[in-house]
Amino acid sequence: MRNSKFLPLTIVALIALLSVVGIAYNRLSADYDAAPATLPDTEAVADMTAPDFAMLDADGESVRLSDFAGTPVVLNFWATWCPPCRGELPYFDEAYRDYGDRVAFVMTDLTDGQSETVEVVRDFLNEQGYVFPVYYDTESEGAYAYGVSAIPSTYFLNADGTLHSYQIGALSRELLYDQLEKLLE
Repeated sequence: MRNSKFLPLTIVALIALLSVVGIAYNRLSADYDAAPATLPDTEAVADMTAPDFAMLDADGESVRLSDFAGTPVVLNFWATWCPPCRGELPYFDEAYRDYGDRVAFVMTDLTDGQSETVEVVRDFLNEQGYVFPVYYDTESEGAYAYGVSAIPSTYFLNADGTLHSYQIGALSRELLYDQLEKLLE
């Protein structure tokens, strides 16, 4: 009986504590200005040959990354369930519209066949109106080849198949466009 007297006070105290934490979080996160993401110097990754792997195109045909040889490539690993991926996709769609005639965009969805299926991805792309080409890493060959442990992950590849630069985590529009310009120099 004694514990039942403290239960309402405990609940009120817990609610008050959660309210204070919520208010503090909102105020602190509003003031937080994350440092802009930076990519490694090209000298640090120069002459590293980009690993080749197979994936499926929108028609279900096998395509290899090496099929894009002779063209600069933006290789992005993503999934529809990933909020940071979804956040950067509008930038990729815009960049594809601006640079797609000079750079191959290899937007590689990590399609596991369970939580991420080709149908889920197609529906998502149609809903959003994205026009960039999407490839499906149904066997996780690309994810293994690039050691993808976090998404989004983006790799900028020179026309000769060497790694120019990369970013683990979401790209800003400015950083994406900056890297595209550097890739085309």
